[in-house]
Amino acid sequence: MSRAQWIERKAVAAWQDENSRLPPLLRDLYARRGLVRDGEADTSLAAMLPPGEISGLGKAADCLADHVQRSSRILVVGDYDADGATSTALCLRALEAFCCRADFLLPDRVTDGYGLSPGLARRAIGHSPQLVITVDTGIASIEGVALLREAGIEVIVTDHHLPAQTLPDANAIVDPNLQPEAPGRNLAGVGVAFYLMLALRGRLRERGFFADRPEPPLDALLDLVAIGTVADLVPLDHNNRILVEQGLKRLRAGACSAGIRALVEVSGRELARLGSEDIAFALAPRINAAGRLEDMRLGVRCLLARDERRAVELARALDDINAYRRERQQEMSEQAQVLLPDAADLRSHRAVVQYREDWHEGLVGIIASRLKEISHRPSICFAPGSDGLLKGSGRSIPGVHLRDLLDRVDKRNPGLILRFGGHAMAAGLSLEADRVEPFREQLEAALEDIDDDCFEERIYHDGALPAEWLNLEQARMLEHAGPWGQQFPRPSFVGDFEVQNSRILKQKHLKLVLKPLAGGPSTDAILFQADEALLQNPLQRVEALYELSVNRFRGRESLQLILRDLRPRP
Repeated sequence: MSRAQWIERKAVAAWQDENSRLPPLLRDLYARRGLVRDGEADTSLAAMLPPGEISGLGKAADCLADHVQRSSRILVVGDYDADGATSTALCLRALEAFCCRADFLLPDRVTDGYGLSPGLARRAIGHSPQLVITVDTGIASIEGVALLREAGIEVIVTDHHLPAQTLPDANAIVDPNLQPEAPGRNLAGVGVAFYLMLALRGRLRERGFFADRPEPPLDALLDLVAIGTVADLVPLDHNNRILVEQGLKRLRAGACSAGIRALVEVSGRELARLGSEDIAFALAPRINAAGRLEDMRLGVRCLLARDERRAVELARALDDINAYRRERQQEMSEQAQVLLPDAADLRSHRAVVQYREDWHEGLVGIIASRLKEISHRPSICFAPGSDGLLKGSGRSIPGVHLRDLLDRVDKRNPGLILRFGGHAMAAGLSLEADRVEPFREQLEAALEDIDDDCFEERIYHDGALPAEWLNLEQARMLEHAGPWGQQFPRPSFVGDFEVQNSRILKQKHLKLVLKPLAGGPSTDAILFQADEALLQNPLQRVEALYELSVNRFRGRESLQLILRDLRPRP
């Protein structure tokens, strides 16, 4: 049982299409998420944002087309997370389709840090490229880009992170966030890279490049776009929902590399039924684990692998790294929760800042995310870096833009933060080893002007589900009505139930049989990670906040409620 307020999500407006073919429940749910016309729910490729609307794309496409036609040596520089890995793999696959050879280079989280650092730029120069394309990084890499340009190397920066006041001196920059409210501003790094390849194909078409060769079908890249977009937790606006849904369709059809198929298999998922949650909770963690603890080149090679045997080897390697990540993460999470103030003391703070000398810098972001969930406060965790500095990673809550918050701290206290970057919900930074307490104080001070309501946890839901819709048919319909995800949440409902049976699974999950008090058949339900009070003192009647799901077991399907919160009912 949480202390969160339950708040019903309201429709922004009535549904506008009188002759809509969408089911009534779906129209209601979409309206509560800001969609009011059938066209806004259209996830076909025809409804996708045209490449011409992405700022900076034309200049970048011209530059890249010149190099493709000259058969230049191209180096793709990515990032060490799943978005960076999928962006890198996408560019390599696309450039190969354009008959252009390319290599790739990724930073090491520990030795290089984030972005195109000067050290990484020098390694790039050692590859002797004529063009460097950054993906999911580069917008803050002033020094790194300058070193490449001084070496006579042309640079195209593609990124989706928020820019600072000074931009790198690249030959072309594609970042939808360069302009406020610009089209495509919610694209992940892999989405920006995909649009660059679309624009490149258009330019080469105009130049007659395909007069004696076939045009590559770039929709074949959408499997990677879907994985990277979901993994990076960017908002699923209309365009991102199109990209994810079309990518998922390709994945379900098996139209992906042997490496991705092997990764799905070791994750215990079924390719034919793959959904956005499978990417978020199974594929993405295994890819990210390589960048957190080992070498993200493993992730890129797995995504690109065509040979079945090699694909299985790489996928199993990622799975092993992820297993170790889970073990180490559990240890760090328990340590972090011991350091967390009690509920009463926590209310006097607006942020959580933690540091331990024995923490791994590749995992502090996951720990910050867990602390954010528990405390409903912006949370930042630090670990020692190889360069003697502290490396921090933060996660935020709705209403607190983390990157802007760090910018406010930096402007008020020049030199306190050595380096930072990120976006609204996640950011990274570096501090001197003895500056944690001053940083904590200044972070709290910077949060003083944030509305108090932001720090009260709220769970939004879609109201009570009519009894006639509490069935397997509606669960199947909602399963296929996504993709659901960031800022386009999976539907949840509230209802009153009698608890007919309960049992504990694996000492932490609560399996229930619930009968609606309003009438109707009994239904299986499960509450994952139930708190100790519920495990020790089962309730007889409950008000439940739940999601509809399809439970598949031994070839049979049945309705199951996924419980998000419970409250006792008289």
